[in-house]
Amino acid sequence: MKNCNSFRKIIVLGLMAGVCGLLIWGCKKKSSAPAADPVKTATSKQCAQVTGVEAIYWDLMNGIPRTDLGKVPTVASVGGSYTHPSYPLLTFIYPTGYTPTTDPNSGYIGVNLIRNDSKSIWRYTSIFYSGTAAPNDVLSLEVTSLKAFLGSSTATVSTICSQFGTQPRAAGITTTTSSVLISFNNFTAVVQVAITAETGLGAEQITIATTAAPTDEFADEILNTYLPIDYQMLYKSDGELDSDGDGYPDSIDAFPYDPTKH
Repeated sequence: MKNCNSFRKIIVLGLMAGVCGLLIWGCKKKSSAPAADPVKTATSKQCAQVTGVEAIYWDLMNGIPRTDLGKVPTVASVGGSYTHPSYPLLTFIYPTGYTPTTDPNSGYIGVNLIRNDSKSIWRYTSIFYSGTAAPNDVLSLEVTSLKAFLGSSTATVSTICSQFGTQPRAAGITTTTSSVLISFNNFTAVVQVAITAETGLGAEQITIATTAAPTDEFADEILNTYLPIDYQMLYKSDGELDSDGDGYPDSIDAFPYDPTKH
């Protein structure tokens, strides 16, 4: 499967500080009802019918800050580390039960991380395309490919949420995105396509971000696989990731692997 830029949007995950009650002098601790779980009660700010973990994930994928998780998502059980053979800064650790495969297509920079039962996938791919493409067309092709991968080529797709937008990145540079939250044949998926074009260049950078899993496992995979890897893609220990070292972090760099452009 194929993917990038969508995974380069800033994911803002706040760290909640745990506050303990202090017993000062003779003050007694008062009992209270347990607070509601903010993750379970979360509602998407962009798509009101989506709730829980999926709501947080959908918003984050569309650039909407969320702090509901209360912690930085990390891989709990490390299965290994992946490094792209041509772009070593494209690297991350992944959980047990998954196997990464470098995107074999010529001109593609990406990886398909597939669960060993072939029922869950995290995919990130960047393509330098000589020509003009429409985000919705690329997204449609990605959904078709995803359905085939999951053995659901003839299944009917239900669109839960969709989002389309255009964002100026710099003088003469614009990014157009199209994303969907869909379900089919007991699978749930998020697919996002971003196309960055520079005036007069005659070529575009296409990035594709795809995640999918059985519907009853999707929330767990978001928390344990997809978000922990997404976070690694956007941040490093001393700040935001700058893959090409041009001084512009990936979250705002329209050409994150080209140090001559940003």
